[in-house]
Amino acid sequence: MNNFLKREFLLFFNIPKNIYLPLSIYSILFVIFIALGLPDNFKFANVFISSFITVFIISESSYKDDFESGAIEQMILEDKNLISYVLSKLFIQTVFVFIPMLIIGLLFSGLPQNLSLTQFSASYLACLLTLSPFFNLGSIVSIRKNNSLNALIIIPFLVPFIFLIEGLFISGQWNPNFYFLMAYFVFSIVFINLLIVEVIKIQIR
Repeated sequence: MNNFLKREFLLFFNIPKNIYLPLSIYSILFVIFIALGLPDNFKFANVFISSFITVFIISESSYKDDFESGAIEQMILEDKNLISYVLSKLFIQTVFVFIPMLIIGLLFSGLPQNLSLTQFSASYLACLLTLSPFFNLGSIVSIRKNNSLNALIIIPFLVPFIFLIEGLFISGQWNPNFYFLMAYFVFSIVFINLLIVEVIKIQIR
């Protein structure tokens, strides 16, 4: 795991666009929504929509470079632990992309009504960490066709998740939405990431 974390850490710093590109996309989308002058009750819908689009866009390149360079194939030949690779990628992305997105959102939007800083932060990061594996799965399925739009096939599975987000960030209702969100989060982190590993193996064959 440590070797994968070190690898992903160095990749992020050697390719700065992995950091500044998603943050730029998120910030631009956020500013556009602010400029539209929508009512205050749409403020946190803007946060979620900007986040949703950003995570979808960056999912295209999550595994693409490693696939095209042969790095993933080499990992499989060397019988490396692919789940550690997948989780390390998600962890580094959280540190350098998702947490800064949280900070930007807090600076421009503040906190939803009835949610504390801890509650909002936990909910928002769980939201991003749930979305990312789902979209990554869609992208890895279509990686040989270079068609990131195939990640959209995942959206029907996220419909209940979107209702949970509406309850948390727009309505400000912590219970029971957060607990259902955590169930989605665990499902995504465990099952969807395991499925990503299996799809990677199929794509390399």
